[in-house]
Amino acid sequence: MSTLQAIQQQMLEAVLAANSSALPPIRSDAIADAHSRLAVYQHGYRIRLRDALKNEFAGLERIAGRSFNALLDAYVETHPSGHYNIRWYGAGLANFLQGAHSDRPQLSEMARLDWAISTVFDAADEPSLGITELAGIPPDAWAGLRLLPQANLHTLDCAYNVDAFRRAADRGEARPHLRRYARPRRLLVWRQTMSVHYRRMDADEWQVLAAARRGEAFATLCAILAERHGETAAMGRMVALLQAWASAGLLRGIG
Repeated sequence: MSTLQAIQQQMLEAVLAANSSALPPIRSDAIADAHSRLAVYQHGYRIRLRDALKNEFAGLERIAGRSFNALLDAYVETHPSGHYNIRWYGAGLANFLQGAHSDRPQLSEMARLDWAISTVFDAADEPSLGITELAGIPPDAWAGLRLLPQANLHTLDCAYNVDAFRRAADRGEARPHLRRYARPRRLLVWRQTMSVHYRRMDADEWQVLAAARRGEAFATLCAILAERHGETAAMGRMVALLQAWASAGLLRGIG
């Protein structure tokens, strides 16, 4: 290892160790001693990581309230950045909160929604299948075709009204009251052009969308709805879902 590389490694280790007694070759002068100079970098590094998290977790800030900064500081102290791109630093925050604050499961749930919104926004662009393209499919071809949902969409099971907190943060509205549902609600997160959307899904939509993502044929999707609504109503429900998905840009093609 070259002398420069050794110095850089020493500096890295000293910055990561908040109370390091081993100083890298930092000089003292009349303005500040070596410990004070190192402290500037140690403090600045952690502030930068916390600021990056604040940009990604707007809903968590709203739901955590006054404890938000303390939550982020605890994550920063126990999870040094392992990626050269700071954009991915928050990938482990939800799991950290799930373990460190198991008595407040709404925190990790909110962090998962925030992170899904963030990653969907940065996902690669994909083509979108519209209503016009669906209308052009011959009737006798539908049974065997497979709908291809966008690869960047996310689905989450939520026991709390975390979407209300994220919506309040997005719109600059007052903090809503926390609610726990008797049964978990399912949220869909996706991007259409440059806008990220999130909304709740009914149980039948979740089942059909999950089957489509597994590559099930269209006939199977209809059979799922028929079990819930009966054969007569199933087709109408399927048409409504197709129209909603195509309008929202959830489909990238057929196979």
